[in-house]
Amino acid sequence: MHYLDPQNASFAAAIANAPAPHQLGYVKGREALEVLQKHDPAPDILTEIFEVPGVYGPTSVAMVKSRSLARQRLPMIFYLHGGGWILGSPTSFAPLLEDLARRTGTVIVFPYYTPAPDKQFPFQFEQVYEVLDYMVRHGGDHNLLVQSIALAGDSAGGHMAIAMVQMSLERGLRAEITHMVLFYPVTDVHKKSESYETFKDGPFLLADTMDWMIDAFLPERKDRETALASPLSFLSDKILSKFPPTTIFLSAVDPLLDEGIEFGQRLQKAGVDAAVIKAEGQMHAFVLLKALQNSPTPRAVMELAALRLRGALLLGHDHLELYTFPKLWHFISRRCDGPSRSRRLTSIHPV
Repeated sequence: MHYLDPQNASFAAAIANAPAPHQLGYVKGREALEVLQKHDPAPDILTEIFEVPGVYGPTSVAMVKSRSLARQRLPMIFYLHGGGWILGSPTSFAPLLEDLARRTGTVIVFPYYTPAPDKQFPFQFEQVYEVLDYMVRHGGDHNLLVQSIALAGDSAGGHMAIAMVQMSLERGLRAEITHMVLFYPVTDVHKKSESYETFKDGPFLLADTMDWMIDAFLPERKDRETALASPLSFLSDKILSKFPPTTIFLSAVDPLLDEGIEFGQRLQKAGVDAAVIKAEGQMHAFVLLKALQNSPTPRAVMELAALRLRGALLLGHDHLELYTFPKLWHFISRRCDGPSRSRRLTSIHPV
């Protein structure tokens, strides 16, 4: 029996007899997540929905920010959502997006990409990069500071965030990616790590569900053996060495645990400022799920994620008014290496 903290154990018991997404199918699986994450919009948060035009669009995009900062020009965190490339929406992710916006004082930009299997690899990557490039080029129209940005993503969204870095390096995105936060990311789809077997029965994410999701998104085996699809196995050290500072948070009870650890280790060996933190007693999706997000470990993880994102964005915008980030500058000025714009927060000891 694998240890789950009391909140995770209670939630695991509550869903023990519920069908998994792969048993429900695409449509009902999506509906189940929406019901699970039913949420009334927070009164202190402003969410705007608009469409980005393009070859792979139009793509619906949500911008989430604190109402108290609505008139300020703010930095952008580009957030890629999980759900196995199949599930998830601005509504089901609203609790997480609102929390992140509140904690960081930034604008969370959330592209609502076309789900698999309606479209398949690499369509969603191209679609999301199209939105990212658009937001960088037209950020001023949306009151955004975009010369320096941050990326974040969970699960399959973490997989997409890694791809965005690769594509940005290859295509010359006109913005510096100052930091990337990954929550329990997918990093390899062509092979299974030991944790797939160890945690094949979940809770919450089952190995069979993950297989179903990969099949829906990447039906062609040859596509799985590429750097975009399986960066852990196929991304070169040369490209990895150019990645931004990265913080990876992992669930201790999760089929994706080992591949997250191994990807973090590859980043570290390539010389990237990469921290890997394993959250004990937590199941997959612990920062997303409403039932868990207010328990001690998810709160601590979100506090740390927000601190590192805020720090990186503040240092990337030398002229940013410090009242946007209350009480943060004193911390950063004590912890950073030197006076240059390239300063970074000190690393957390890796697992």
